[in-house]
Amino acid sequence: MEKCMPRNEKEGLIYGSVICGLTCIFMATMNICINMGGVSGEAIVTALKAFPLVFIIAMLLEKFIVGKIADKLVNIFSLPTDSLNAHILFRTFFTVIGMSIIMTTVGGILATGFSLEVIKEFPISWPRNFCVVIFLELLIVQPIARNVMIRMHESQEKYQVTNETNLD
Repeated sequence: MEKCMPRNEKEGLIYGSVICGLTCIFMATMNICINMGGVSGEAIVTALKAFPLVFIIAMLLEKFIVGKIADKLVNIFSLPTDSLNAHILFRTFFTVIGMSIIMTTVGGILATGFSLEVIKEFPISWPRNFCVVIFLELLIVQPIARNVMIRMHESQEKYQVTNETNLD
């Protein structure tokens, strides 16, 4: 098993929380700043206030809907013999497609309520959000989350070796 990936449910929750948290804070801040006309103290405060709700929505959507669909698509488009990196890339791509579509809609609804504005803005907002998120995930967020897993696993191994040594 790779050190960079979660090995159990608890680690999966930590891994997913890192990914979701970083992505949500960045995307919420970016979209709120765009909608409020630029970066300002008010926009940052609004993004920080919105973060807990956006984070919870995103975590639930990924866990119960988008993640399950992404896993099925990974199984269709990849082989068990494909590399870990291939599986990560497919999973990231499918997850970003689903999450960006849903969260663009959710963000629009949170900003303006259920309105035609959400539908009118979608063709502009979604492609931008998808492009930003796919690069954010591949170049920043996923490497950070994998680094967290590596550090956790190294710490666990060090703890295990120390305990085994103390038992001798």
